[in-house]
Amino acid sequence: MLLQKYYHAHFAGWILSYFITDKFKKTFNSNFCRNPDADSGGPWCYTTDPDTRWEHCGVPSCTEECIHCSGESYRGKISTTQNGLTCQRWDSQEPQNHGFIPSNFIDNFFLNYCRNPDGESRPWCFTTSTSKRWDFCSIPRCTSEPPTIVPELTCTTGEGEAYRGTIAVTESGKTCQSWSAQTPHKHNRSPDNYPCK
Repeated sequence: MLLQKYYHAHFAGWILSYFITDKFKKTFNSNFCRNPDADSGGPWCYTTDPDTRWEHCGVPSCTEECIHCSGESYRGKISTTQNGLTCQRWDSQEPQNHGFIPSNFIDNFFLNYCRNPDGESRPWCFTTSTSKRWDFCSIPRCTSEPPTIVPELTCTTGEGEAYRGTIAVTESGKTCQSWSAQTPHKHNRSPDNYPCK
């Protein structure tokens, strides 16, 4: 995913934004809350209130601390290995030097949570121990079936970029403006610009 810095009215300032890939484009033809720019506050929307351009939606965080398959989609907060070692932050090169660059990943890779960025058999992390470079994490397997279409229908993980639920009202109760509408707020996040989202 390519990163670019640009001025955007959503934040009214300089932000680090992503060129959004096709996999997130299918639901932009609605007024449901989304997080197309990986906003740290989670899913948001433009509002129908002319005086309030946008607001966060308050979508709850997912709490399931388990993995499906090899855990490549795991976004929980476990940060200790199966042997009780503390995970090293992914944006740190000490004590373990490594080639994983946090800016290449869309979720909170700068923290020290267990992840599976390279297709191992289950999530793992580099450790803060000088005697063990990395270790697997002990995360239970989910008892539910793996999601087949949309993993985040009612809650979010990370910053909520994968949220595809139907909440269409902000935290303060304002109705979300349809992403395909340009009133009352003009923007470039339209279905034409994101045809598969």
